[in-house]
Amino acid sequence: MRRAEASAPGKIILFGEHFVVKGYRAIATSTSLRAKASVEEIRGPGIVIESENLKVRGSLNLNLEGNMPRELLVYVEILRALKERGFSLIPHRVKLKSYMPISAGLGSSASTSVAYALAYTALHGNPLKDRDLLEVSLEGEKVAHGKPSGIDNTIATLGGTIAYRRGEEPLKVEVNIPEGYTFLIADTGVKRSTREAVEHALKIAESIWKIASLIYEAADRIVEEALKALKTGDVKTLGSLMYVNHGLLNAIGVSHEKLDSIVDEARKSGALGAKLTGAGWGGCAIILAREPAIENIVERISKHAVTIEKARINVEGATIDYSSQ
Repeated sequence: MRRAEASAPGKIILFGEHFVVKGYRAIATSTSLRAKASVEEIRGPGIVIESENLKVRGSLNLNLEGNMPRELLVYVEILRALKERGFSLIPHRVKLKSYMPISAGLGSSASTSVAYALAYTALHGNPLKDRDLLEVSLEGEKVAHGKPSGIDNTIATLGGTIAYRRGEEPLKVEVNIPEGYTFLIADTGVKRSTREAVEHALKIAESIWKIASLIYEAADRIVEEALKALKTGDVKTLGSLMYVNHGLLNAIGVSHEKLDSIVDEARKSGALGAKLTGAGWGGCAIILAREPAIENIVERISKHAVTIEKARINVEGATIDYSSQ
């Protein structure tokens, strides 16, 4: 029986989250924490979808009808989008696994959606090209997030690093982080609603816009300086900008005591920079550090995080594992 496997990277927002909602810029990058989809043709009447992380399983017939848990409806939409593009639906089992914390703002739903779409079409011998993969995976993101920005599935598909402004095409960003420096991703384990965090930040900003507009302008200037620092490998400046960006996010009400503790402890233990990433109110913080300082940093922040992962950024996008076919 035929089998195919694909993977796609997760993402972190380096700068600009929340401010992007009002038309300012953000910088997002792919990480070495990836999600995988293994698709295997089976003898049977339908389709089986399994998520190892969520520990849920659902089944459908080839008309996409059946018993499917709400958490897996994203992948049903992926199949519907593929069917509309002329791919036949065949009996198969897909096993999904994310190697990043889920529901933590790292793009796990987009990564698994992209990996599934790529693996399933590779099984047919006609793997989707980037543009089609972007369009198909966005349909899944609409189920997961309502009105997605498109950042997550863009990063999962293309990899690399992008500067993004709502309503414009993302711009590829040159990144030259020197050897000996790395990022840590610390998950607070605190679950939150992205939509509620965004609405809260907007409410605060709009109530004091004469002041908040200066915060938003400062955040955009941070993005401008960060683009230069990423290109030249100026990690000292990059780290300083991360600390300032975290302060601005705190000012508009989207941080959390665990995130603030992680940032404070990271600073005290020698990290170049640290900030929340994503919606805030929990989720993850990112830390930029020299390799020799990592052990001390991890020890200091571990009481505030459920997991701490070391990750590279600016990695390749979605790929097919041809060895599994």
